[in-house]
Amino acid sequence: MFSRSLAFLALAVALGGTSLPSRAQPKSALPTLPPQFPTLTSPANLGVRPGATTTVTLGGTNLGDATEILVSIPGAKATIAKDSAKPASVGATVEVPKDAPVGLYQVRVASKHGISNARPICVDDLPEVEKKPGNNKKAAPMPLPGPCVVTGAIAVESSDFYLVKVAAGQRMTFEALARRIGSPLDPVVILHDAKSGREMPALYADDTPGLQSDARVTHLFAAVTEVIVEIRDTTYRGGGDYTYRLRIGDGPGATTAFPLAVEKDKTATIGFAGPGLDGVQSTSVKGTGLAQLASPRRAAGTGGWSVPVLVSPHPELAETEPNNEIAKANKIPVPGGVSGRFEQKGDFDYFAFPAKKGQKIELVARTYEINSPAEVLLKVVDAKGAELARSNPAQATARAEFTPAADGEFFAVAEHLNYGFGPSEIYHLTVRPATMDFEVAVGMDRIDLSASGTANIPIVGVSRLNGFNLPLELAVVSDALTGTLTIPPAANPQPATPLLMRVTLKPGAKPGLVPFTVKATAKIDGKDVAKTTHMNDLVRTGLAALPNVPREMTEQLYAYVAPDPLVSPTVTVEKASFDKGTSVKGKVVVKRAAGFAEEIAIAALGLPANVTAKLKPIAKGANEAEFEIAAAANAAPGAANIVLRFTAKNAGRDFAYEMRVPDLTVTEPKKAEPPKKEEPKKK
Repeated sequence: MFSRSLAFLALAVALGGTSLPSRAQPKSALPTLPPQFPTLTSPANLGVRPGATTTVTLGGTNLGDATEILVSIPGAKATIAKDSAKPASVGATVEVPKDAPVGLYQVRVASKHGISNARPICVDDLPEVEKKPGNNKKAAPMPLPGPCVVTGAIAVESSDFYLVKVAAGQRMTFEALARRIGSPLDPVVILHDAKSGREMPALYADDTPGLQSDARVTHLFAAVTEVIVEIRDTTYRGGGDYTYRLRIGDGPGATTAFPLAVEKDKTATIGFAGPGLDGVQSTSVKGTGLAQLASPRRAAGTGGWSVPVLVSPHPELAETEPNNEIAKANKIPVPGGVSGRFEQKGDFDYFAFPAKKGQKIELVARTYEINSPAEVLLKVVDAKGAELARSNPAQATARAEFTPAADGEFFAVAEHLNYGFGPSEIYHLTVRPATMDFEVAVGMDRIDLSASGTANIPIVGVSRLNGFNLPLELAVVSDALTGTLTIPPAANPQPATPLLMRVTLKPGAKPGLVPFTVKATAKIDGKDVAKTTHMNDLVRTGLAALPNVPREMTEQLYAYVAPDPLVSPTVTVEKASFDKGTSVKGKVVVKRAAGFAEEIAIAALGLPANVTAKLKPIAKGANEAEFEIAAAANAAPGAANIVLRFTAKNAGRDFAYEMRVPDLTVTEPKKAEPPKKEEPKKK
């Protein structure tokens, strides 16, 4: 399942774009993050409670001048704990609303010099207990007080053991959160009888279906007993970052929501799918944003770990049984979506939909990408049962396409590819016209505008679906920033060779932190289709290669403008173009921050082939330096998008700022015209 999921993501997540003035740009220097930006290295198992104020310690670098804590928990307030900011750590006091859903969120730190990367932070309604040293032997398990979430890290070739008392008739869930919260730990959970020390039959979990390699054990205990809970890595890896949250209590463990989606701007009643969900209440979810979190909960007791509810642009339904034959097919609109489940052995699900002659229809049944273990075989049949199309079982996502020869009603038939069934075997089916589609991916989540008011965002991929081969117009969405870029139909940006989109601070915009997004628009069938770009791969990397990342974490970008940068350069050149085999001179003038007088080194980035730069540092106490850019006789003609990088040390810290050299063009020398022949004089 893991490899199939990655195969889908590799197909569906290749995105891209470009940026610079407006048309596709020649390659330039790849953007880099300045060394003065703060970074976070906090463990993935940080947690806070709904309705409480919690102080957590965030570790990293450049945190001594932190100014702001940002958390993505809806309605939460985060502040810097008094006198807690140090170069390698900062205390964050987080006040969480009572109704905040249990689940995974993000935290960042802003400082006087930049904005950090995002790290995971969890909201959990169980009391939190921190692991104590010495519990790595079964003979000395750490006693737990009752329902709680215990946090810890696994050492190499080791296990952690916990002692739990249970009452007669008590149902308990032991759930390890690791991969789902961005930890590299691949957990195994094993229950042992405390008296005998032996493993309890069948009370073992590794790669529980739907949990992205995490593990969950649920059991109803017939008698009063004590159990030892063991947690370890499946291959005995470990280390300080192999962290976990082990939830213990009567919290229900859902695999997915059901239905899986709610229509945008509408409210729907959402239940849950998975084993052992008796007594779990439905919840109301409104279709806002990209997805919403829903936590399974019984009338009494703690909530289970949340699952996502997708937000859909078209009507969404839930399968109604019986629908195992054409005569009992559920009707769905086009476009439309339906959540289905293979609950009984040999279950066939029929869905009726209208289609017009010549209109190509696309049917997609998703499972892995929504954390379901089901595998779907999808067919399209007519009213007589004749097959018109079917999905390819070798593909990661079940997809079928067909074009009706006449108007009529047709039927989607879903069956389990491996004849599986059960409460977790669910899927989401979309039926829609097979129109062209696209997605665009960016390769950075934050940029620095401190020195020049401009910076580049790398566009690292464009996915083109259903024959999409149209220009894409990219635009920054922000009140304080501007930036546009056109991606031609043939452009194929890659992470190593991205297209660059220039982002510029608007005149009069205030310094500080500026959130923004990038929108990509294409005109399809005469209509503007707009989508927000994403950074799925970047977020996945920050979550230890989690296969299915929360999409709501992948769109928000940040620009930072320091109110008083160490170096504010101005770059000029004597002319805008110069011939191959010649050079052009330029000048750098810097404004220094008050009290800063150290030497400033200068390096050229993005030099085209056979183009060189002669650069001298700006001497200590000086404010300017000259440079020269030369193009060899074999240099290629065209624009030279060169960036100057200014680096310096101040108070023992490294600082770097970048400034783009004004547009330079390498030209072909003009060929000398042959002398004109003199006509003979007439006699």
